[in-house]
Amino acid sequence: MIQCPTDVLTGRTTSLLAQDLADHAQALNLALNASSVLVIGGAGSIGSETVLRLADFPLKSLTIVDQDENGLTRLMRRLRGRTTPPATKTISTLPLDFGSPLFFQAAEALAPFDYVLNFAALKHVRSERDVWSILRMMETNILFPDRLIDWLTTHSPNCRYFSVSTDKAANPVSFMGATKRLMEHITFRSREPTGLSRGQTSARFANVAYSQGSLLESFVDRLNTGVPLAAPKDISRFFMTLPEAGEFCLLSGVIGQSGKIYIPDLDPAEHLVTMEAAAIGFLNANGFAPEVFALEDEKTAFADLAALRSENRWPLILTPSDTSGEKPYEEFAGAHETPISDIFTALRANPYSTELSDDQIASLVRKISDATRGKSAKPPGEAQLKTWVADLEPAFREAHIASDKSLDDRI
Repeated sequence: MIQCPTDVLTGRTTSLLAQDLADHAQALNLALNASSVLVIGGAGSIGSETVLRLADFPLKSLTIVDQDENGLTRLMRRLRGRTTPPATKTISTLPLDFGSPLFFQAAEALAPFDYVLNFAALKHVRSERDVWSILRMMETNILFPDRLIDWLTTHSPNCRYFSVSTDKAANPVSFMGATKRLMEHITFRSREPTGLSRGQTSARFANVAYSQGSLLESFVDRLNTGVPLAAPKDISRFFMTLPEAGEFCLLSGVIGQSGKIYIPDLDPAEHLVTMEAAAIGFLNANGFAPEVFALEDEKTAFADLAALRSENRWPLILTPSDTSGEKPYEEFAGAHETPISDIFTALRANPYSTELSDDQIASLVRKISDATRGKSAKPPGEAQLKTWVADLEPAFREAHIASDKSLDDRI
């Protein structure tokens, strides 16, 4: 059985959030008892982990929405297959796109909600491969959340709204990071007439080890299928475990203080891990010593795999970090943000603030809506999309790392 070690990545053998969960157990119980909860994008890695924890509370109802029907099936099997059954009795799933009219019809029949947690996102830097992918990213990360929150102000005005952001929203260099920063503006945007009475929170994540679509997940797949591993050179990341991710969202989403973007309290000097070291740790845990190859020797790595494997070695191809939007290191606070201590010991918070007007944000939403509905005179090019972002986040104009190389072209 393939081993997926996390302690070598996090430096922890117990959860980062263990103390906070113990300290705030009563507050969580009081907040969630008999509450109606809607989870959007709940079949993904972080969403699923959060759902598993929410189901341990005696909620009135738990509704999970995701386009991934298979993912919803896997999640329900996990919930129903546990030794201890869920404390929530009414759990339902909807295989819907949360931006579709059908979703709003279904939601109207189930409203009002007390808590709405949104995990839906295009979250990969590789998705800025073309204009259409970037527009879909803008639609999912910006337009749909704006539409959802507007709907909630009418149909669930007393709810709490939480959305998952990313470390890449701090000083963004990719369209993915920039759209997530814009999503934060959408999350905390003032709403008429009264907004949401329980407020809004968000969270910027470290890399979640072995989550769906992650580089570490590819290590497992490649070891399973007998393929060389690959990792970028000179790229460092913070890591959290899947259980920690669910605990992070439970705490910040349910009892976090409104108006704050929560971040893990991690020290770059202590907790940043190179992706090369992550790959080596994974191979060592599975009984292999790494045999390092440069990208130009990729064919040799494949050709030598059988011989290396017989000697308990495995090829590891180190690739240059020269693709679009690839940030060399992780950070959680932007240039104009100062994290502060909060009610949690393992988390800090960036109080949300902006000098943007509501008209500026509304203008961007209209542009995205027109472009994705074919109402524009012609489809916008990448330069135009970059201008739209830079109109709200001026630093992106110079910070964006553009390249003619894509992660999709790499092993």
